[in-house]
Amino acid sequence: MADPKSYREILEDQKMIQELIDLPNTDEEEREELANLWQDLKSREAYKFDAIISVIRECDNCIEQFTSELDELKESVFYWKNKRQNVINIIKAAYQNQLISSKPTGIKYQATIRNVLPKVQENFSDWSDNEKQKFGIKKTLTVETIRDGEVIKKREDVYADKEELRQTLMENPGQAPEAARLVRRVSLSYGFRKRLKRGV
Repeated sequence: MADPKSYREILEDQKMIQELIDLPNTDEEEREELANLWQDLKSREAYKFDAIISVIRECDNCIEQFTSELDELKESVFYWKNKRQNVINIIKAAYQNQLISSKPTGIKYQATIRNVLPKVQENFSDWSDNEKQKFGIKKTLTVETIRDGEVIKKREDVYADKEELRQTLMENPGQAPEAARLVRRVSLSYGFRKRLKRGV
């Protein structure tokens, strides 16, 4: 425990404890509990201090337990998201290889597969200087002082202009950088059939 003088000074600072108790995310029941803990501290009785530390230990145990459960839930969410995407990718691949139509239909469910804007695979590191000059965009980051405008740091990065590149690859691919590609993409939506088949 703190020495009597410094401890007495802390106890006398009622404004401090009020700020600790009157927190925006603390409900009335918890405020009352915190106020009681404050009174228990003022009593300086050993068993009451042990009870206060027990509250902290309970919080630690709950945090550890729920963190473990949360990690398990995150792993489960990742597994099911990955499985979902794999199944969707199989359906899309079947459509792209003309194994199924754009509106595959089952007994209970139906789906719609649509072509969407193709993805640009620029392979920017393989471009020539001339290709970068024609289809590149430059991003400049400058850090300077407000008082006199002195430049402290300046950085320039060059990227592919994906929109311009996509348009060129679609309309005039011979003019695009040799390493650039368009990757076909499709979207999948699904739902219950509007008319369910009855019987077999």
